Amino acid sequence: MDVTDAEIANFWFLVRKSAALMDRGGEELFREGIGISLSQFMVLSVIDARPGAFNQQTVADYLGLTKGTVSRQIENAEAAGLLTTSVSPVSRREKVARLTAEGTETVRRGDELLAQSQFAAFSGLDADDLRATIRTLSRFAEGLHGTAVTTYDGATAGPALEDPTTGAR
Repeated sequence: MDVTDAEIANFWFLVRKSAALMDRGGEELFREGIGISLSQFMVLSVIDARPGAFNQQTVADYLGLTKGTVSRQIENAEAAGLLTTSVSPVSRREKVARLTAEGTETVRRGDELLAQSQFAAFSGLDADDLRATIRTLSRFAEGLHGTAVTTYDGATAGPALEDPTTGAR
């Protein structure tokens, strides 16, 4: 690869800056818009996308959160009536989670808020730029992770597909 140290440093800086701005904006957006934290929205979104049994550590790894944060967000969501949990019939170490009607509505409202808030950020990119950015970040994440990384929509950046709820390939 023919890149300079400065280009690598700029890439690193821009990825970190973008992530920080997205985290800060997302936290404010979800707290003000739907009354939950960004972490809670992320956990609810994974459960919404992949209902059924899940492993908290796998969800934590998938989202870049700690297992304790995932556990706390699940407890908070259950107490708020956004989801129900039970022990998995397959493994006592896993839970089965289902969003309640209110939880599903919260995720849908959050999805709408996110789409509206990100419109301005993405308006300067054409579709090819966005797709190239997704491919680049997927490969970068794969390089950091050491294996293929499952994307938000369940696709994979490489040959191995890991289910974010169970860790199975």
